[in-house]
Amino acid sequence: MVDEFEFFRKVRAYYCMVPFVVSFKYKMSHKVEKAATALGSFSCRVNPHTQIVEYIMQLNSDMIARPHSEQSSFLFSSVCEEIPPQAVRVDNHLIHSARYPIPIEYDWQKFVMNGAEEAISVQSMNQLFKKWKLLGVHGQQVNADIKVERVEIEWYH
Repeated sequence: MVDEFEFFRKVRAYYCMVPFVVSFKYKMSHKVEKAATALGSFSCRVNPHTQIVEYIMQLNSDMIARPHSEQSSFLFSSVCEEIPPQAVRVDNHLIHSARYPIPIEYDWQKFVMNGAEEAISVQSMNQLFKKWKLLGVHGQQVNADIKVERVEIEWYH
């Protein structure tokens, strides 16, 4: 059993700037995808008033760029707008929160790690990248069709 103050202190100390890697692909042109990587980290903070553990992440991807391309066939045409070189950058984003039960008579480390694996997953990163729009040559939002393939949390760094 751990008292709440000790839980608060240990979560902040043990789960600060835990690194993770996101592997993804984006649409380069019609039927051509390009692989890229994003390096991120997450930290946990505890709100003892609401009994919630919050997972806050930072992320910085490789540079993403593509030329303008058009593909036409008898039935379909496809246009991929140009994307000038840029990276996906996310700072201090609340990705997940979980209520912790009191008294803390359970494996609190497993509780925090399960929450992190739910927060930093292929599904959650796909949702995050879906919301993220890259900017085109004229400042307009461009969809790069980013698809996350793998997420790996580096627990023992």
